[in-house]
Amino acid sequence: MLATTQFSIRRATMTMDAHGIRSASGWAPASKARPGRIVVEPSEDGERDGPGVWVLGVDPAEWPLRARDLVIEPSTGREWLVITAGRRSHAVTPSVDWLRAEASLRPT
Repeated sequence: MLATTQFSIRRATMTMDAHGIRSASGWAPASKARPGRIVVEPSEDGERDGPGVWVLGVDPAEWPLRARDLVIEPSTGREWLVITAGRRSHAVTPSVDWLRAEASLRPT
């Protein structure tokens, strides 16, 4: 997969209350920008059908990428909230491995 942009990651931070309930409480500072790609943009009209799901190609150095992490495109300021993420490994060479993240664009 050829990179067409740069992405930074802000990891979701978790806290635990006095009852032992874990909850997302914010995000850590952004990682350094690494190569990435917008693989699929949603075809739905966001005003009518909701935000839709984007598919982002993220550098494998960002593994593990988890639900509730933020993917940020520093050049535009766009942010996506990760829904699911998984590794995509190449059978011959790891130099072309990537992370596939399904994410929702956060409104600005």
